[in-house]
Amino acid sequence: MDANVLISIKTIQETDGEILEPIELQTPGKFGILNQKYYIMYKESEMTGFADTTTTIKIWPGNVVVTRRGKFNMKMHYEAGECNLCLYPTPYGDIGAAIYTSEIDYAFSGLEGKLKVDYTLDADNENFIQNSLHVEIRPIVAYSK
Repeated sequence: MDANVLISIKTIQETDGEILEPIELQTPGKFGILNQKYYIMYKESEMTGFADTTTTIKIWPGNVVVTRRGKFNMKMHYEAGECNLCLYPTPYGDIGAAIYTSEIDYAFSGLEGKLKVDYTLDADNENFIQNSLHVEIRPIVAYSK
């Protein structure tokens, strides 16, 4: 994780045909490439509900893995065209969920790039939430006076 970047994250959710208010976050973080996989890493805050936790996003063709370590630990594997299971931490305990990933699209060049993951989250085999995760990185530019 060599490069300092500004990370913009936006999640759009739809449930029962209603689009919910988007969740947006901008935070400084790190970006790098290791073993032909892209890595984005940042520290969570109180605003996200995951304070004292570091999030790592690992990206390679057809796959995205989001790992949180610290106060909250979790791993979500998004695999295009597949369904994966995970445990999602909440203040009331972990909830088992199924993630069906319909599309993963990404493009990175230098210290800039975008990631989009479209997936359905099923927490109780009844309430399906459509999600679209958008992550954009760009270099942090230092200005001198």
